[in-house]
Amino acid sequence: PSQYFTFDLLDEMDHIFVQHDFGQELKPNLVLQIVMGATRSAHSGKGVAGHLRRFMLRYVRETRGFQYALVQPTDPATRHIYVDKLGGKELTVIDPRTWIWKKGDGSCPLKDYRGIPIPNVLIHLKPENAE
Repeated sequence: PSQYFTFDLLDEMDHIFVQHDFGQELKPNLVLQIVMGATRSAHSGKGVAGHLRRFMLRYVRETRGFQYALVQPTDPATRHIYVDKLGGKELTVIDPRTWIWKKGDGSCPLKDYRGIPIPNVLIHLKPENAE
């Protein structure tokens, strides 16, 4: 187990995606996993984050041939961008408050978590999603 249980939670979500959510064999340059993104708070609410992500998705589709992107947003605004603006589909959703740390001591280390439940979001990188 990782000494950081959040890494184990996200690792478990990756495993669920590969074994259950995706439903096909993974091949190189098929699924881009987006681990983190950031936009300066001074630009918040101006559409900058959505434009940056849309540009990135178009770039990886056109230059590297990726067909899908996987993201696990932990913030409502980020979830909104990937699901509502970019057409991502929520698959498995885990509520960290009830997640049991299977690789650790079997506890619920995130029982006081105050964020949103964390979904596996899959975005099909069709031209209309990345334009």
